[in-house]
Amino acid sequence: MIHFTVIYNGQVAKVEHSGGPFELGRGPQRENIPRHTINDSYVSGNHVRIEQVENSKIRILNLSQRNSIRLDTSEIISIGTSAIVLLPITLFIGETSVKIELVEEEDEVGLDEESKALLDSMESAVTISPGQSSGSLLDLGQSPSPEKLAVWFETLIAVQKSASGSLEFFQDTAQAVVNLIGLDRGLVLMIKNGRWMVQARFPDEDVDHREFSMSVLGKMAKERKTFYQGGAALQSQSESVIGIEAVIASPIFDKSENVVGAIYGVRNKVTAATGPNISVNPLEAQIVQLLASSVGAGLARQEQEAEAGRLRVQFEQFFSADLARELQKNPKLLEGHESEITVLFSDIRGFSRISETLNPRETCNLVADVMEEMTSCIMSFDGVVVDYSGDGIMAMWNAPAPQADHAIKACKAALAMVARMPAVQERWKNKISLPVKVGIGINSGMALCGNTGSKMKFQYGALGHTVNLASRIEGATKVMGVPILISGFTKKMLGGAFATRRLRKVRVIGINEPVDIYQLHAEVSSIEWRSDADVYESALKHYEAKEFGPACRDLYPLIANQNGNYDTASLSLMAKAIEFLRKPPLSTFDGVEDLESK
Repeated sequence: MIHFTVIYNGQVAKVEHSGGPFELGRGPQRENIPRHTINDSYVSGNHVRIEQVENSKIRILNLSQRNSIRLDTSEIISIGTSAIVLLPITLFIGETSVKIELVEEEDEVGLDEESKALLDSMESAVTISPGQSSGSLLDLGQSPSPEKLAVWFETLIAVQKSASGSLEFFQDTAQAVVNLIGLDRGLVLMIKNGRWMVQARFPDEDVDHREFSMSVLGKMAKERKTFYQGGAALQSQSESVIGIEAVIASPIFDKSENVVGAIYGVRNKVTAATGPNISVNPLEAQIVQLLASSVGAGLARQEQEAEAGRLRVQFEQFFSADLARELQKNPKLLEGHESEITVLFSDIRGFSRISETLNPRETCNLVADVMEEMTSCIMSFDGVVVDYSGDGIMAMWNAPAPQADHAIKACKAALAMVARMPAVQERWKNKISLPVKVGIGINSGMALCGNTGSKMKFQYGALGHTVNLASRIEGATKVMGVPILISGFTKKMLGGAFATRRLRKVRVIGINEPVDIYQLHAEVSSIEWRSDADVYESALKHYEAKEFGPACRDLYPLIANQNGNYDTASLSLMAKAIEFLRKPPLSTFDGVEDLESK
């Protein structure tokens, strides 16, 4: 048996599937395959097919035409592909998380005959048919045997087990009032909008009068304890209690100790006349009270599970699955604090021109496609998605949880993002002729990290000079003509890792202090690229020393050997050098280029 826990928008649904293929999606059931429908607009009509292949393994097939599936193991199941995984596993589609577990039946192997007989007796006590009283407290007398007590406690445990899973425990509890205690009718009542409402009854049959005594419930709620009444005192009430000998009510409390409901039991006159009790005895009252406590505990667990689910979904919108679990254990990590972080900004190059060729829906779908790819890369390298803004995204590393290699992780994520764009281009080749490319800026430094949203809307992020500079460096990719730029601060943290070249010292808008910017080319470069990068950096040193002739001499071979694929950075630097050869700069020239746009 496979158990699914589906969480979307704070709502928790639990589904069990006995065998064969099972599908998840926003659309209707098809091909007679069982399905759970998810009302998440980011979930495809047919998104996932799941089938058990071994006792503890399942095959996950991505049916979506445009969305991948992310697992809590950081594995990505791309469009049209499948993976065999070990249970339990949690997968993420759109804004929905689906936890998949294997539910095995209890194994009785190794039990002796006496233990099996006791187990059988316990199970039969839980499933007594209506009209039977075997195993009820009515049969036990005032001194129940150990065996009968075992059956009694097993019934209580069964109610508690159902309480931890779903609202079915209301019906289980109403049935226990009859089968366990020996009353003739059991009710579970909850207070809704100031009124007592029946949530479950056993036997589940209609009655032509009020099912409960308002005066008994009123006294119970006022005194906040179990209350039972019978005989003449009950018959003197104005409410209709024809044929009833006694009633009992025990309060259900919420986690704030407020009375939110009641377990209510009734004993008819016919039962009282033939049985050993004429009313409700203290032992029976204690058991009803235990049932009420079980319901209260079950409601509290349900609320905690729902809150944990909402919190987990909220975390997983921003954090990787591993980090989300860590934050759930230790929410104090989210409190505002100063931390050294690495920040990444990215947006789609030439997006305005691309969007002119698409209708509004297609434009949104393209952005969603690119954002999904970039988000997947960020989370694959343990980054935090801070914000989406139009066609752009902001991410960060080393907060809220520490990461010793945060700059390296950010650079690997950036390279992966650029590598994903050709696949996006291929998917959209029939819609757009312009290339789908991204520009990425990365910076490292101190920032204030925490909730940058409000009390009403949570948004984890960072504020400060480090963040502003990262955003400006992303804008500089347009000027330099390269997909990824990193600051000198980030470069220092990389050591000898990655192939980079220093492109320029720049001064960006709103920040007076100049900063070195480097092109991030790859994790490992070819000998040819490294040789050309060394030549460029030599030319840059000549340029910054006002040696414009030697700078042009170094740059010329780079431009002459491009075969039409000119390096924008080399062209730009040579143009500056030639300009200063024709018209020498002021004596205050320091080689810093002022960028006039964001």
